[in-house]
Amino acid sequence: MRSVFRFLLAALTAASLAGCQSVASVDSATAPVDASVKTAGTTPVEFPQLTCAKYGKPLGLDAKLTASRVRKGDPYYIEFRYRKSYAIISGHMYDVFGRLDKDGNVLTRQYIGLFPSGSVLGLYGGAIVPVPGELLPSSRDCDYTPGAAYRVSLTADQYQKLLVKVRQALAHPPLWHMEFYNCNHFAAGLGSVAGLRPADAHLLPSFAYIHAFIKANGDKEVSG
Repeated sequence: MRSVFRFLLAALTAASLAGCQSVASVDSATAPVDASVKTAGTTPVEFPQLTCAKYGKPLGLDAKLTASRVRKGDPYYIEFRYRKSYAIISGHMYDVFGRLDKDGNVLTRQYIGLFPSGSVLGLYGGAIVPVPGELLPSSRDCDYTPGAAYRVSLTADQYQKLLVKVRQALAHPPLWHMEFYNCNHFAAGLGSVAGLRPADAHLLPSFAYIHAFIKANGDKEVSG
């Protein structure tokens, strides 16, 4: 009994300090990849299972940008977001990606982020050993107002590289571990298609990691 108590205490403590502590909803179970382009809203998307359409929001949720690196004429983007979690103070970091119009306005939003499978048991188990991961957006990704958002535009070539990474991840979801590979690491890792690098302080909670990630890549946050 004492060993069980020590395990729970250690897991709870780690969950309060490490990044990427958000529990996926039942709807976030990994689904097969549909490589065809389908429509969510009025503009085609590559991965309809990664939109918020099933939650009644085909175009997803807008976010006030904390930092932005958008080049005029780039037709695509990736956006790194942080949101609060109903269960864990560290919150959750995830990616949104899609198409831009000629003026740099968002046309589509597709969501992807790494969660531990198994709800709370997976979360606490992942504090000790790697557990299977899930990638599809939860209702909270679609409903919660982001606490921070960092948008980087992509060329057509960079976007194709991003699609390859997303397709591979959906086909073989990575293992989740609270310390060694959580949502912060997965979200920041997709930024490699644009030459972005992860923050050095990889154990920061998500609400702090996203700001360290912005700083690590030389971008300034918008004041106010």
